[in-house]
Amino acid sequence: MTSSTRPTAAELDPVSRVTARMFVIAMGAVSVALSVALSLTTTGREQISLPVVGVLAQLVLAASYVYLVRVADPFGPAVSRARFQIFLGGVMLASVLDSLSQLGSNTFIRDDWGAVCLGLALLLAGPYRRSKEIVWFTVQAVALTFALAFLQNLSSATTTTLSILALVAATPSIAIGLGAAAYARSLVASLEKARDEARVERVRHESGVVLRLAETDAMGELGALRRDVLPFLTRLAESKTLQPGDAVRATELASELRRAIVDRISRGTLTDVVDRYSDDDGVATHLDERQISALRALIGAIGDQYGASAGQTLTLERRGPDAWGRIEFIRPAGASAPTALTPFLRMVRLVFDEADARTVDGALVVTFRFDSPEDQAAVSWEM
Repeated sequence: MTSSTRPTAAELDPVSRVTARMFVIAMGAVSVALSVALSLTTTGREQISLPVVGVLAQLVLAASYVYLVRVADPFGPAVSRARFQIFLGGVMLASVLDSLSQLGSNTFIRDDWGAVCLGLALLLAGPYRRSKEIVWFTVQAVALTFALAFLQNLSSATTTTLSILALVAATPSIAIGLGAAAYARSLVASLEKARDEARVERVRHESGVVLRLAETDAMGELGALRRDVLPFLTRLAESKTLQPGDAVRATELASELRRAIVDRISRGTLTDVVDRYSDDDGVATHLDERQISALRALIGAIGDQYGASAGQTLTLERRGPDAWGRIEFIRPAGASAPTALTPFLRMVRLVFDEADARTVDGALVVTFRFDSPEDQAAVSWEM
């Protein structure tokens, strides 16, 4: 995934947008309180030459945070780059108004709340925007801070080295902006790692379920025996000696193995488990053992639910490049809805992708599509 299309943390983890919005509210309260506190200090009051402009700056700052809180709705669209730029533009305007309110009387630029609040605003970009975009926002904030520092230096009676003045003023934007960019990058990386691990775990779980299905249905008791027989034979091969009870255990496993083989053979093929079977195109060879197991389990559940009167029909045919299957059975009048079939249809979904089931002229029809032995067939289920 390229950096230009890399998702933001809020896009990767929508649930985190609830916490991010709470952080926006908290940061807004802190920023507004900070602007009021620094304006009411002794040096703050002495440096303000235009009180009306100073109050207007605080109102613009508060309005900017109200806007971000509104657009950061966890249940709405994610905060876009344009929307965050509007918010940052509002904070920048508040910073400009704060500087203008002290024009000609600003002797301690380190006490200006505009530059500090501008740096704090960059911190909010972490969950919502990409690291490269945050760097660009930081460049804007630093450029504005340098420009305001230059303006204050020209208008102030007390001359200070411009480079030192500008660096002091821009320190919050530089430090917090670069920190926010690094935070955004690490946050996205950790979320992508967690997403990949969850995907691997989901695939592993589904594979395990499919394997258990194949062992218990397609192989009967052979799957369970394999877990018992192989360790037993491996231990004998390694030790090369018979321990007390090994002969008895071997006899038990051999007896169970014979019974499992007989049970597996008695299950027969798909042809044997339905009343009518049709495969004129010979597409049954495209079904792998897992798919056959799932279909056999579904057909068996239909027989258990409705009995022999269901008259099950299995039809396989070729349609263009794909192979299609159709299981049809008659639901007796007054019979309950086939809710008991739901677990078996879920098993079908594990080996097919989509399914379709509907009632046609009193008969319940399940259709499915499959392509080749290498591709997982598709099944969709709809009652």
